[in-house]
Amino acid sequence: MEEEPYIVQTLVQGLALDESSRGKSVEWPKPRRQSLSQRLGFQATERIQSDNDDTASQASEGADSVDRSSSPALRARAIRVECVEMCGTNVYVGTSHGHIVQYTINVPELTSDKEPERVCVQSVDLKLGGKRVEQLIALPMLNRLVVLCGSTLVFYTLSDLRVVSSNSAPTIKGVSCVACDERVDRTSNGVLLCVARMREISVYFVGADVRLEQQVMIEYSVASLCMYGNYVCLADTQTYKVLDLARIRSSGLDQGQLELLPTQQPRRDEAGRVVRPPRPRTLVVGPNEFMFLTASGDDTTLGVIVTARGEALRGTLQFPAYPVSIVYDEPYVIAVFATGRIDVYDTRSEPRVVQSVVGDVPDLMRVRRACVCAGGWVSTRVGRREAIDASDLRVFEPNRLHEAVSGRDRAVWTEAVDEEVEWRRELVDEAEPPVWPGPDRQNGLDRKTASLSRWTDANIVVLGSDSLHILAPQPQLIHIDALLHQQHVKEAVALVDAALKGTTISMQSDEVEYCMQVAGMVCLKNMQLDDALLYFQRGHMDPRALLYLYPSHAEYAGPLLVPFAHIAMAPTLRQLFYEIGDLQSIASPEQQSQTEDLLEQYLEFCRTQMNTNEPPYASDAVPVIDTVLARVYADNMRHAKFSALVQGPNSVVGDIACAYLESAHKYYSCSLVYMAQGDVRSGLDLWRRLLEGEVSDERFGGMAEYLEYILGDLGDGVGHGLVDEYYWLVRHDVEASRHILACLTDDTVAVLDADRVVGDMQAVGAQREFIERLIAANHTRAPHFTTILLTAYVAEAAQSTDAESGFQSAQARDLGLTFQSYVASEHSSRARLVEMLGAQRSVFDAPKVLACIEDAGNLGVERAMVLARLGRRDEAVEALVKAGDYAEAEMLLLRPMARESLARLAKQDASDKATDVARLLHLYVSVVDDDMAARLVSRLLDTYSEHISASTIEELPEHWMLGVVEPFVRHKLSDLAQSERASSVQRSVAIAHEQNARMQCAGDLINHGPVVLGVAQTCGVCRKLLGSSAFVYEPQSKQVKHISCA
Repeated sequence: MEEEPYIVQTLVQGLALDESSRGKSVEWPKPRRQSLSQRLGFQATERIQSDNDDTASQASEGADSVDRSSSPALRARAIRVECVEMCGTNVYVGTSHGHIVQYTINVPELTSDKEPERVCVQSVDLKLGGKRVEQLIALPMLNRLVVLCGSTLVFYTLSDLRVVSSNSAPTIKGVSCVACDERVDRTSNGVLLCVARMREISVYFVGADVRLEQQVMIEYSVASLCMYGNYVCLADTQTYKVLDLARIRSSGLDQGQLELLPTQQPRRDEAGRVVRPPRPRTLVVGPNEFMFLTASGDDTTLGVIVTARGEALRGTLQFPAYPVSIVYDEPYVIAVFATGRIDVYDTRSEPRVVQSVVGDVPDLMRVRRACVCAGGWVSTRVGRREAIDASDLRVFEPNRLHEAVSGRDRAVWTEAVDEEVEWRRELVDEAEPPVWPGPDRQNGLDRKTASLSRWTDANIVVLGSDSLHILAPQPQLIHIDALLHQQHVKEAVALVDAALKGTTISMQSDEVEYCMQVAGMVCLKNMQLDDALLYFQRGHMDPRALLYLYPSHAEYAGPLLVPFAHIAMAPTLRQLFYEIGDLQSIASPEQQSQTEDLLEQYLEFCRTQMNTNEPPYASDAVPVIDTVLARVYADNMRHAKFSALVQGPNSVVGDIACAYLESAHKYYSCSLVYMAQGDVRSGLDLWRRLLEGEVSDERFGGMAEYLEYILGDLGDGVGHGLVDEYYWLVRHDVEASRHILACLTDDTVAVLDADRVVGDMQAVGAQREFIERLIAANHTRAPHFTTILLTAYVAEAAQSTDAESGFQSAQARDLGLTFQSYVASEHSSRARLVEMLGAQRSVFDAPKVLACIEDAGNLGVERAMVLARLGRRDEAVEALVKAGDYAEAEMLLLRPMARESLARLAKQDASDKATDVARLLHLYVSVVDDDMAARLVSRLLDTYSEHISASTIEELPEHWMLGVVEPFVRHKLSDLAQSERASSVQRSVAIAHEQNARMQCAGDLINHGPVVLGVAQTCGVCRKLLGSSAFVYEPQSKQVKHISCA
């Protein structure tokens, strides 16, 4: 069924048009002269009542015998509304006795039963002899009101109804009719007025001032005219014509005048009386298109539509009688007939009646005229047949709805429809009606902003004798809703999009959201899921409502969901929910997964919308969205999305989600929810059940993921969580427990139940690593475990002598290198043994460890370290020299205060420095390696010469070269008092040294011959090219070396 284009509303009923004269003396009106239309022959003269009517006779004669007290009432009955103009909520009424009355009217909603409230602002007497006001034209932006009264055109200010100065707007007399250029909106800053004065057409430009633009002299008087741009369609006493003003200006009237059809002429009836024809009518019906009325052969009247060139491109309208008034409101022609009938004709295709108003308007039998006003804004309910008003929401009783949701009984749903109750909740705050802009505004109100709202631009007013009625266009939303009701979704959405273009309508306005939500539900009902999702997103469908179409999800959300009856929505939309019921039940097997995808995608959209500055949904929808989305992700195997949801900021209700996930055997997903919400113990319990094989979940990453979480999130070792996991791992996987042990803090390790752990570790030989950690953390039983660990290290170190051989090679280059420093960079059991023995804080059973080392037999340095810890320094020194750790022996004996000295391990007895040096010298001399012994003695003599007497040289082997004692001799000779003797001795020593060198060199030359080097010769020690550097040759090894490397 096609929607009617207009809503009829009584604007004002029972106008008291004589309010300005109440309480004042009233003069009896003089007899009115004939109107211009009567003088032109277009309207019959009013009949004069018979002389037998005493009241009428006295009124016409002005006799004194009339009761003057009754004259105001008689006048009030005689005064009628002649014309009207409306700007916003201001209504200007022209009366039959030459007054303009201004009202401010508060118009209720068009479908409301409330009466409009009106306030009379002012009433102005035009003082034009009490003649009727024929026409009012408002120009809001210019603050002008054009008034035609008694053949006089006067300009008034719109705001206070004062006559405009004649300098700016002169009064024009002798006017038969006036029309405004309809090409330009009346709200613009300048318009053209076409004025007919007897046999003259004048065009005025009305702006800040009124100026004459063009005059055209014509042959006959004009009874009706209309104007569009350069074209004027008029009806004179003979014909209908179209004037081309531009061509008339250039070529004259003959070239710019197009005659159409003759107008109706007076005729005589059967009784011989002259019958005057009705006044001809012309009006603009489109760009450069006009319509005029002409009689047909019978009693009907034709409305002929022609272009400015006289071409009839559209169909002809046929009226049942001659209209007393006719106006055009694109694309409709509105005709008012003498019977009070109002017909609306659609001119877009084949002209036809689309709406008839009969008996809907009080005082309809007295309707006299229809006027096109500047425009007023009135409110209407937005929806199909006034059913979608936000303040008139209807919902279902919660108890009955619960039965419908739980049982999914279609009959229960139908009963619930019949038992609706009103839910007092409003979606939209009622807005105040917009006020038409004042004269200081540069631009008029954008009427398009209301094309989808509860406001409609009403500019057609039908006049009664003392009443005004509005023909308000049906809001576009009503037409859109009708299309949706007929399931023409694409056409309806196209209208919404067209209404949104170039307007200020928000996409989140309730009207737009309503259209999109209904469109989505219609598509969903027809299983057009992609379109439904798109429209739900555009209309911000409440996700809580959508969940009721998924019974399993609604049951899962449980207490999080408000009852469906409490979710505010229009009845039309609610009815669609009831018609669909269970979405899964109407979907085919192939569409089951698609419906789940729709829910998933829409909930994701809702989640992003709730993070905006103006969330479109209620705040209690957030936990519903997140909790249901967690289940959807888990059910649809969206593992990455599920992890991102629960591990990021979310409002998932853990109890609901975990209860479902565990019941659905989705243990891994359940554990992630537990952990994300701080219940790590429950999450790890599930992981342990998975590792032990009690339950299974292919998503779980096994021991690798378990250890990654343990070492990552619990790696700080705080509390008992990590300790408990360590105890469990020792029983379940000893090898994996080693990773956790390294992450425990020292404080945590120090209180571990070591005996509980060691027994489980012995099976795989991992107890040593555990004991090392206990010792490093200073466990309460560290001495006992340290002794055990050291004996284990001794047993392993005794199996290899690689450390000693490497140390001897390194020591040959650096006599200051100690064995501790050499092995410090290694990661062997020997290095850990030396480190623990040399650590001052190590506590262990030294005699037991010493016995173990002596049994091994080849750990001299380690034996010396334990001896030093026991305070047996001399034995320790002998052991170090025997083991070849000469630098360590020297520090222990001669430099006990050094930080690296073993003397720090135990308190040592005080001794004489000279004695200690002599003891160490004796030990060095006894070293098996004669060359090493000579180097050690030479360094010791040079370093501690002040503690060694010169007679010590006699104890050295005789075969040693003079170079061994040379530094020592130099120190001693420097102490001699006689410097000359000292110099002589030094020269003698130097000469002897030179002679020995020459003799040795000569012998080498005889025995070995010359040494020939090539350019590629390298040093036997550093392996670098010799080049031009000084070098030496060793006959025994036949190696060439740099002097610095020798």
